[in-house]
Amino acid sequence: MNSEFKRILILGGGPSNIGHEGEQDAAAYQAIAVWEQLGIDCYVIDDNAYSLLLTELPVKQRIIANPTTESVTRVLKEQRIDAITPIFGQKNALKIVQRLARKGVLAELNVKLVGLHKNNLALFGTETANQQANTVIAERLINNQIPVVSSTFVSNFSELRATLTKLNFPIAIKAVDAPKNLQHRHVFQNMEELNNNVEDLFQQSPVHQLTLAQSVGDYQEVGIVAVRDRHGNKLIVSSLEDLNPIKVNATDSVIFVPAQTLTANQIQQLRALTFRLLDCLGIEGVCHIQFAIEQTTKTPYVFKVNPFFNSATALVTHASGYPLAMVVANILANQDLDVMQLPATYHRLTPLLQPVYDHITVKIPIWSFDYLTMANPELGGRAKATGAAMGIGSNFEAAFMHALRSSQPSPKDVLPSYSELSEDEIIQQLLHPTDKQLLILYEAINRGYSLPDLSELTKINPALFEIMKNILNVIQFVRKNQLRPEALAEGNRYGFGNGMFCNFWNTSNESVQNLQEELPSPKTYKMIEPTAGELSERLPAFYSTYGLNSEVSQLSSNSALIIGKGRNHLGPNTASDTYTAEMLIQLRKLGIKTIILNNNPNSVSLISELSDRQYVEPIQLGEIQAIIAIEKPAYVFLPGNRHYLIRALQKMKHSFKLIIIPPDQNTGEWQVPDGEVGVDLLVTKADVVPIATVGFRCRTDCNKHGLEEQTDYYVPAQTPELAQLTNTAVAAVQKTKLTGLIQVVFHKNSANNYKLSGITPLRITETIFLNHATGVNWIRLLMQMYTSHFDISYVSQIINSDQFKLHPLKMQVVFPFRELGISKDLQRRNFEIGAWLAVDNETETF
Repeated sequence: MNSEFKRILILGGGPSNIGHEGEQDAAAYQAIAVWEQLGIDCYVIDDNAYSLLLTELPVKQRIIANPTTESVTRVLKEQRIDAITPIFGQKNALKIVQRLARKGVLAELNVKLVGLHKNNLALFGTETANQQANTVIAERLINNQIPVVSSTFVSNFSELRATLTKLNFPIAIKAVDAPKNLQHRHVFQNMEELNNNVEDLFQQSPVHQLTLAQSVGDYQEVGIVAVRDRHGNKLIVSSLEDLNPIKVNATDSVIFVPAQTLTANQIQQLRALTFRLLDCLGIEGVCHIQFAIEQTTKTPYVFKVNPFFNSATALVTHASGYPLAMVVANILANQDLDVMQLPATYHRLTPLLQPVYDHITVKIPIWSFDYLTMANPELGGRAKATGAAMGIGSNFEAAFMHALRSSQPSPKDVLPSYSELSEDEIIQQLLHPTDKQLLILYEAINRGYSLPDLSELTKINPALFEIMKNILNVIQFVRKNQLRPEALAEGNRYGFGNGMFCNFWNTSNESVQNLQEELPSPKTYKMIEPTAGELSERLPAFYSTYGLNSEVSQLSSNSALIIGKGRNHLGPNTASDTYTAEMLIQLRKLGIKTIILNNNPNSVSLISELSDRQYVEPIQLGEIQAIIAIEKPAYVFLPGNRHYLIRALQKMKHSFKLIIIPPDQNTGEWQVPDGEVGVDLLVTKADVVPIATVGFRCRTDCNKHGLEEQTDYYVPAQTPELAQLTNTAVAAVQKTKLTGLIQVVFHKNSANNYKLSGITPLRITETIFLNHATGVNWIRLLMQMYTSHFDISYVSQIINSDQFKLHPLKMQVVFPFRELGISKDLQRRNFEIGAWLAVDNETETF
């Protein structure tokens, strides 16, 4: 092993929130697999309740704690860590290593900084002491003939006036070190607007400073993801093109991979600038660079450099099939691009070759404004999307439709219509885009708006409207040719789903399915791999197309198809994805081949290490039926809230076992909707095994006892009646037909006595919490139970052993209210976006 370190500490990114799902956890999981093969011990410190790393790493190598300078220093000393990396932990991780470096901790303990060069650490400053870092990095880039969108710091009105003489309106201004909900740029069109707001902006900054820059809000945004090793070998992994101009945050923009409207000369120019930037900043590993391209001159400017894993790196990984996290992990362990060894499923030259695309990927953001109606849905500089969905197709239209269908909530694959909007409402939506932007654009094109006019209103490249126009033309063709094979074939080629045909033709799914089976060109599946078939690779990810030879056949007669969560909304979404990942891991341990259907680019459950085959498709009935027809799985696992799909699959003539997990919460039995204490049980048809007691608290009002308002959880529950409540819970659940992980909930009545509230399947979030609190993987036991590998005596033996203990643990739900600028008085379980963990001793490992 050539690595300069033997023990590395990974700084986690904390609970999921807007702009941060499971993508960094997924990348870290893949990197750890590489480092472990190289003989490197990996440790992680994080307080993300739904981190897969905190479940899957060995007990002594996972530290549940809020990563701070103090907690990280303690871990570095206690575990004799000799390397640390912030590239999986967002900006907070970067802040921590900057503080550690500035205080001399890394030098004192001889800890190597991995993923960023120690001499360049201050260039990516996020600390107040490093607030001039943007200026420093801009100067370095300019000195290397790299055009930048640079900022100037001002501390008073005199400096502001002097700076304005060098800039032209519109001007973008941001308060330095402002609270997170105020950390966005304000664009001013003239001096009057600026004078009316500048005092407030100075007040928002605790250091009374502002950054000023020329506004590039109407410029085109293009990203480049690249890697570089220690010897300067470099590779462009992919380009990314935003639908919206820069004034809409990239998190809230539709993104195309690779870029679709750039010329070959523009691509080469960006490539040259990227390579020059990687060299002058000394990047080793991964870097996502965001460019602003002026619409008239096509001049590109660097406006952001991200030397870490994020949603863009996750998207290009799934889009290209390039094993980015594996390659970067090897680079950081001193395995150069030209010598590193990847798994045998990849060609030996894969790390060295820029991916070649024979398909297109489209990412569409997911928002939660239908849940949080009090939030402002207008899109701008502040990120608001809570998730994303992607679609892959052999042509642009198919990829676009796969993504659009994946982004919509309809279980019947029906797209919403906005034909009732007035012309004024349409124009306002075009000028001020919201979460409905794509469907509004379709409506505008359908009404005859010219493509140049639309481009002028939206600042979107008109070539992208041509794609939408093509799709609308095919919709009209399909509508006019009901039940005709040629209409079905054309709709298939453009990415339409069976549910769309049912809606267009007012017919049943069975009728459409029968027509599909009669077509001469059936649905086929193509491998997602980075060489467009030029090199021999055996990768497990696939997308659907038509008219080409299929590259899949039945994986195994002993397989399980797991229907993933797909688009993240609010509620237990990130937890659902971690739950799904655990299902995949545990089923494989039982010798069952695993297949997942999912379309969330930030999903940890979609990485290739966790399953034997991945399908990136809309989670709709037609797609599920097509996969079942090929794979003939022994088991199909489906979430309990997918009511339409459950009913449809139950009607199918099949030989698979349909397993609804986790069960629908509505299958429980409730007397009152209140709760203060829960008893968690493992229930079979013959046995009931008590596991733990959990207490609930309302964070904002101790007098509120409605279960939906109890968003703090703690184990064990603190009440002297625990033994009595456990006995009552066992007796109550024996009267029901519920099996699996069950929670019996109690509340206190007016006489301060505990009374039964209800009996319900244990929620996904609390199942993961139970894993942490007990040190037992209950998802593993559920997989054993549902696949006939279960032994109840083994469970009883675990719980009654001397090693079994409840770890004092607290889980607190995280909400996106501050990021969305709305009140915190709406704290409910169904509004959660993530959760954090804490133990009495924050560096306790278990």
